[in-house]
Formats: sequence, structure tokens, C-alpha cells
Amino acid sequence: PSQGTPPSKDKGGYPSLVLGEGVFSPANAQATLYSYKTFWGTLLPVTVHGRVSDIWRSYFTLRLMWDVNQAIAFCHPFAVQHRNPHSYLADFESEQHLYLRAGALTSFLLQWKPISTTLIGRIEELAITMYEHGILEIRDVHLSQAFLSDLLKVGYVFPEIQDGQGFAGGVPAVAGVVDGRKH
Repeated sequence: PSQGTPPSKDKGGYPSLVLGEGVFSPANAQATLYSYKTFWGTLLPVTVHGRVSDIWRSYFTLRLMWDVNQAIAFCHPFAVQHRNPHSYLADFESEQHLYLRAGALTSFLLQWKPISTTLIGRIEELAITMYEHGILEIRDVHLSQAFLSDLLKVGYVFPEIQDGQGFAGGVPAVAGVVDGRKH
């Protein structure tokens, strides 16, 4: 599997990075852009804490993106967030699911071998699998099915699985950390 493209510079001279197959990175729901081709990946799970749902979604979506030859790119921030006073301890407590289960989830997703030969089938299959493994609850399976049905009703065209196979599975050969900050 590819390890991603080397960091490049955007128009402002900031580094950007496109992740390759087999490489996970959390992406939250704030200041995140989706193209038409990835709109299918915008649904947030509702049966996990809001501080967890966007990260879980990013892992699910990223895994499925590999099957349709899509990728996620990270660039410099383009929004400014003004935080309200809040409890960092409460944030930590609500995010414990992330800290305790993210490694096992990404390992599972790397080894997951879907049966369906279509993206819409794989999205549903993954939602069911995540329910069966206690990551999501049944309401998220039903919500995912309703979302897929709605997308079909409005004429959304799902990308096709590439080469009929998708991601071959396995762990990347090199697991490095990319840090584009100036030190």
C-alpha cells in the first residue's frame, strides 16, 4: 500500500498531505470539506458521543474511500475557532471511547474484507459490522440505510468499486509520522 504523497505546499506555502491506502488519521467535522464524489461519507453516527462520532465517521469513510480510489487530504486551517469556556475533564471523559478503542477499530478496518461488490452495499455492510462489534448501535444501522435510500432517491451516483476488489487489507509497511511544522 501507498504511504501517501509527500507533503506539498498550497498557495499560501503551507504543507498539505494526502494519505495513502492503509494509513488512518482522525478527521473531525469542523472545517471539513467533502466533494460530490465523497458525499456518501458525510453521515455522522448518532449513538456515540458527539465528540466521538466525527472521528469514527472519518475512520469508516477513509476505509471505504480506498475501495473507490479516493483519498483524504489535510491542509492548513482555514477557519478560526473561538472556544467557549468548558470543562476539559468532561471533554476527556466523553472522548474515552476514542482513546480506548481507536487502535482496535483501525486494526479491524485494515483487516476487514467486505463481501459486497458495490459501495452502497459496503457502506451498509460496514454499518452492520460495526453494530455487531459493539462500536455502533442498531439506530445507526437504520440511519445509514435511510441515508443511503435518500441519496438514491435524489439521484446521487455512488462511485464504483475499483477493479472489483478494493483495499487488499493489511498493515502498511512503514508507519511514520508526518510533521510539517517548522521547529
